[in-house]
Amino acid sequence: MADLNIIRKHVQQNGIDYCHYTLAQFINRSFPDASELCLWIAVLVNLEIDKANVCLEIKSIEQKSRTWGWQNIPPLAELEAIIQGCPLIGKPGDELPLIADNGKLYLHRYYHYEKSISEHLLARSGHQRLMSGAETEVIDRLFDQGGDSTQPDMQKVAAIVCSLHPLGIISGGPGTGKTYTVGKIMALLIEQQNDIKIQLAAPTGKAAMKLSQSIINMRDNLPLDPQLRGLIPQQALTLHRLLAIDRYSHRPRYNQYHPLDCDLLVLDEASMIDQQMMALLCDALRPDARLILLGDKDQLSSVEAGSVFADLSGGLQQTSFNPQQQRQLLQGWEYPVSMNTSQHALADQLVVLDRSHRFDQASAIGRIAELINTGQSEKTIQLLKDCDENFNLKWAQLPESSLSTALKKQADGIFWQMMQADSIDQAFGLFHQYQILAALWSGPAGVDSINNCIEQYLKQKSGIDSSQQYYQGKPLMMTRNVYQYELYNGDVGIVTQAYVELVVALLVVILGLGVQRQSRRRQADAQLARLTGAEVELVPSILQ
Repeated sequence: MADLNIIRKHVQQNGIDYCHYTLAQFINRSFPDASELCLWIAVLVNLEIDKANVCLEIKSIEQKSRTWGWQNIPPLAELEAIIQGCPLIGKPGDELPLIADNGKLYLHRYYHYEKSISEHLLARSGHQRLMSGAETEVIDRLFDQGGDSTQPDMQKVAAIVCSLHPLGIISGGPGTGKTYTVGKIMALLIEQQNDIKIQLAAPTGKAAMKLSQSIINMRDNLPLDPQLRGLIPQQALTLHRLLAIDRYSHRPRYNQYHPLDCDLLVLDEASMIDQQMMALLCDALRPDARLILLGDKDQLSSVEAGSVFADLSGGLQQTSFNPQQQRQLLQGWEYPVSMNTSQHALADQLVVLDRSHRFDQASAIGRIAELINTGQSEKTIQLLKDCDENFNLKWAQLPESSLSTALKKQADGIFWQMMQADSIDQAFGLFHQYQILAALWSGPAGVDSINNCIEQYLKQKSGIDSSQQYYQGKPLMMTRNVYQYELYNGDVGIVTQAYVELVVALLVVILGLGVQRQSRRRQADAQLARLTGAEVELVPSILQ
């Protein structure tokens, strides 16, 4: 049996979370023949999960071990032989804690997730057919493009792809029209199948609400029969609500044995979906159901392990198809789309929307976005500094006092109006008009400081006590899932006056109960004093 003291001492000295040592303990009991090096490798794989990575490359073990202060890692060839003979590491199909595959090490659970996602999506990618003349007419009507029709309309290309395949992956930055495109795709599929059942979903409550509002805004403008237009859903669900994840067991109601009752599932903000959730979604879809993923491959990946959408996009910067699909677009619409040379397995299902409708790509913000996406930080900062008023961008390193003044000026606008709103709908309308973005949580320009500055200023202006936690117009966001109340991470709410009055009423009731208890206790203490002649000290308490 391995010497666990070596692992425990190393974990303590390097500030590694104790849960990783607990994993080593469990494995050591189950596999007493495993060496200290094998247990350390298991800890390393588990540490990668903390970094949102689902696997550990074998060739990086030496470098990562050195980072954590673990010495004496053998050369790569010897290390690979040790891994091959390690009793707790198996090959695909083995029921062992770690799985080695294609030069990578996985925890068994995450290997199963990755394999499940791959099998489900590849099964949907294998279907391709020729488009009928009727379908072509509907697409041309929905995407009536003026000007030079020989330049590919990538939104139209996305609709063609989603019509030809059960799987569509649409990637694009802010303002490229992903929601607009999927609205027209839904109209296209509804004309093809009048009884189609469509479900909209997003990872968080905020994203679901934004998707719902976008679909509602564009729905009435679609060139579609009013009766068919009514088949387009207006309400998007969070993924937890979609799968009906149990509030106690955290297991989904919908799975491969009890699939979702939908013919088309549209998932917005797919870059935020982690590997485990994506695997659950794939399991819950019927084999004949369509799936459309909307997201931004350059956006930050999910908080939990696995950057599924970015991996599906394969780093492709532009749309490129295999020869058969390329010829079909060229013959049907004279669109000269690039040929795929990357051997990407899902190339025919992936469309990159590269034209922003919010800003010109040649503008300062367009150039800055391109520099950020390609990792050119120094050039990004230099371009920001070089911007003048004509670019609607300003580089300013404000001292803390000036920042506070600027924030108070911002608070006098929409945030103050939210506190005066006559209805919750009006408050939400104002909330969605304007929000401040911060790159950091802490520091003078961090989220916490900005929120505190604005909140204290609004309280002072409206005469609210600085210690009062809730007041009309205060926005709230869930930061974790509370299954028993069906509230999930990202759900957004706004405090109303009715809620404030309810809290006050509850406090009055609690205080009243406390006073009654105090009164009863005083009576009991007085009676005790009369009986014993003792002096009894009354301890003030409300909820005693």
